[in-house]
Amino acid sequence: MRKNNMRMYILISVLSSALLSCVQIVNAEQNIKNYSAKDVLSFVRIAQVLPSPDNREVAYITYNINTSSEDKKWIYSLYIKNKMKQTKLLVRGYDIESINFSPDGTEIIYLAPGKKFQSILTVDINNKQKNKLYEFTQDISSFKLSPNGQYIAFIFSSEKPTPTINKPVNVDTDYQNSQLYVFPIARTDLIKPITNPKISVTDFDWSPDSKKLAFSYQPRDGAAYVNENKINIINLEKSIIKNIPFTDKHTGIHPSYSPDGKWIAFASNLPPSTFAQPLNDDIILNNQVCITDTSSLETHCLSNTFNQNPFILGWNSKSDAVLVLDAYKSTGYYIYALNINASTPIKLISNIDGFIEPLTISINKNHTALGFGYESVVSAPEAFTSLVEKFQLTKISHLNDTKQRSSLGNTKVIQWVSSDGMNIEGLLLTPKNYNANKKYPLYVAVHGGPAGAWGKRYLGGCDEYGTMIDPTTCWQNLLSLGFVVFQPNPRGSSGYGLSFRLANYADFGGGDYHDIMSGVDYLINKGIADPKHLAIGGWSFGGYMTAWAISQNNRFKAAVEGDGNTDFISFSGTSDIPTYYERYLGTPFWINNKLYLERAPIMHVQNIQTPLLIMHGENDVRVPLSQSRELYTALERQHKPVKMIAFPKQHHVPTDANVIFESIGEVDSWLKQAIK
Repeated sequence: MRKNNMRMYILISVLSSALLSCVQIVNAEQNIKNYSAKDVLSFVRIAQVLPSPDNREVAYITYNINTSSEDKKWIYSLYIKNKMKQTKLLVRGYDIESINFSPDGTEIIYLAPGKKFQSILTVDINNKQKNKLYEFTQDISSFKLSPNGQYIAFIFSSEKPTPTINKPVNVDTDYQNSQLYVFPIARTDLIKPITNPKISVTDFDWSPDSKKLAFSYQPRDGAAYVNENKINIINLEKSIIKNIPFTDKHTGIHPSYSPDGKWIAFASNLPPSTFAQPLNDDIILNNQVCITDTSSLETHCLSNTFNQNPFILGWNSKSDAVLVLDAYKSTGYYIYALNINASTPIKLISNIDGFIEPLTISINKNHTALGFGYESVVSAPEAFTSLVEKFQLTKISHLNDTKQRSSLGNTKVIQWVSSDGMNIEGLLLTPKNYNANKKYPLYVAVHGGPAGAWGKRYLGGCDEYGTMIDPTTCWQNLLSLGFVVFQPNPRGSSGYGLSFRLANYADFGGGDYHDIMSGVDYLINKGIADPKHLAIGGWSFGGYMTAWAISQNNRFKAAVEGDGNTDFISFSGTSDIPTYYERYLGTPFWINNKLYLERAPIMHVQNIQTPLLIMHGENDVRVPLSQSRELYTALERQHKPVKMIAFPKQHHVPTDANVIFESIGEVDSWLKQAIK
């Protein structure tokens, strides 16, 4: 390890050298290039794509890693494709985000690191001259330029000063609320909060005339109360705040003004029935778009998408439809237009066989064009745009055109019937030279959530969400090891409608587990998978399901569990979302702990025989490190084959380039046990 860097990971346990010895897998029959962590991290990713108001120019941010460097870092680049169709590199550095066009279109305004904290900067599109507008006293997540270009609004959470003398801390008052701030660009000395410090602001949007802000907020502190979001409207000239009455009784989040200023769209959870309460109340799992008349403050809700969980992108230019993104089965994400007349059928905007990356999407100021990162099974991500009214992919960047595609495998949708008769869908990933007459080692990849879903993504990458990369899911690595990869979308997954998403209510580790194992049996019976060479892995909920599966059967020869929750009761007292299992299991553990004990892997640890690699971020507050330590300690004391790696300074999913690079190699080495 490098002396000038913190160790990339901490080995808590090391198995015998025989168990950890590297076995070179060479499959001459397939003749497939061995894929490595370097290959996975070598292509360029897309962070944001924003068309100019007239859609004649496109700004976009990319990020990539210099894989040949010893100390690997994410490097960000800001490009502009101008009216002459020429591409210019404007800025290169770290953590560039939140791009906006200036009102006159001559500059890009963006967020990037300053000397100590994040700063708002501008860069001239023509001469590349940079100018710092303001450096914050603490990092923020994003900002929004007012439509008239004169003001900037942002959400900021002030840190309490570090005490010079150590004193006890009251944990109930240690949480810091986020306030909404506004300042005129010409007078950065006039920065001030405009919201009550007793509430925590979660999102906001400017009115088209730049005179008002609609913002969502939590009346109570903490991630446990996200379902209590309400929406207010503040008149900046008169300092008058009004609430949207509908959100007094219902959740309201992600406000979005229509271009004509007559409507505010927002997401709200409207439980259609009393089934699966309180899981039904969780806006992360169940929401519908509603709109409020800005004059009368009357609200009505719009037709919902097939999946019943849309995310608001913005409005169309006519102000008669809200644009949303939602998951659709194993395809990925579709873009829809929801008409303000709830009786008008939903319009499908995009219908493409590829993956639109949700984090990358932006709508231009005139609401006529969308920008986004797009990838397919064999094509690495690139920047694309499309008109809103007539969706058609227009490729903007060509950063990954030289990437070799010949060695990449294939993806196909498969369906099977679970143990209780429910129809389940998933994806099967096969190597380039797949032989249908041969049985292959099978790797089962379990997604997170549980309300996540597998979609048709680029096989040369992993399961990624920005710089968060799950090292158990680097697809071409797994294929080049000799596996075929099974990506099941069991009950509880997104993309198949609300009832399917809530079908694991009070049955965590029940029907969803059987859906996965039924899929494994289906692939074995089809002659695709070799039952003697099975492996399983996953992160977060996928980590839980991995630990749960190997506690219920001994069919797997190797397993990798990342940041998984293994002890439901201790999780409920240490996680930043303490009501997670209360929502999924239907009751707090102090009222009924039956499922808390029955479905927790830690309570079945004596049954685990599968060699297990455990990986966990030391700073994870979602699933604390103690969850993996409990499992590791119980297995180690029984002398079971287990190894645990903790990632310093990493949260729920690793983002550090060095950690990701090393952890991919660890996963590959561990899974080779299943090939033997």
